Amino acid sequence: MRLRMMLTVFVVVFYSAVCHANPVTFIAEDLPPYHFKNPQGEAQGALVDIAKAVLKGTALTATFEIMPMARMFQQQVNPNAIMLSLLKTPNRNSQFKWLGKVYFADAYLVSLRSHNDEVIHLNFAKEYKVATIRGYSAQAYLEAQGFTESENLVLVSYYQQLWRMLYKNRIDFVVTNTLTLENELKRTGLDPSLITKRIHLDELPSSLHFAASKQLNPQTAKIITARLNAIKESGEYQQILNKWQLPIPTRL
Repeated sequence: MRLRMMLTVFVVVFYSAVCHANPVTFIAEDLPPYHFKNPQGEAQGALVDIAKAVLKGTALTATFEIMPMARMFQQQVNPNAIMLSLLKTPNRNSQFKWLGKVYFADAYLVSLRSHNDEVIHLNFAKEYKVATIRGYSAQAYLEAQGFTESENLVLVSYYQQLWRMLYKNRIDFVVTNTLTLENELKRTGLDPSLITKRIHLDELPSSLHFAASKQLNPQTAKIITARLNAIKESGEYQQILNKWQLPIPTRL
């Protein structure tokens, strides 16, 4: 019994040391109010707060980085990198270690209100220029629907660039998650009232997850998943969403 207790203490102490020596890095794109870089250059947002709540009471330490989506996917080689909000899609299912659902996103085809042509199906938009952010699941979705960069698909790196192109009539439609649409437009200095949702793209996946490299330490993954479930059960998760004035998912 004494030997077993000593071994348990050793494992706990050893793992705590490993956690401090190899902190995880939570990475995300600039997407307020979920995660963004504040004026001081620090990561901030609802899902940043959720990640910090998950870390409380554990031996884990973490850093936070905001970067473009394309660069985020390059971090897959980092065994300690965790994406704060990745859409879980069939194509990605086997590529990542999924640690738990953190939020949801609904995608729409949107345009300026001044766009007069009636578009009631995505196929109708193939006659126009449709844009999204490079690396988004929307890119793969549009390509699967027959959109190509050589004809009707425009890919950009930042949402500011996306919306400015739309407002300057350089593109006709945008495929995007619209939960942050108003905030994105305001931060870009554009009038949200000029935008309208055309088609709800319910075929696009909607659940956002903490997602990590498959090389993430299994014990680290287990702790993060357990702690995420715990803050949902305790109500702390809901309190964080209320603080950021975000709707609470019907299914956690």
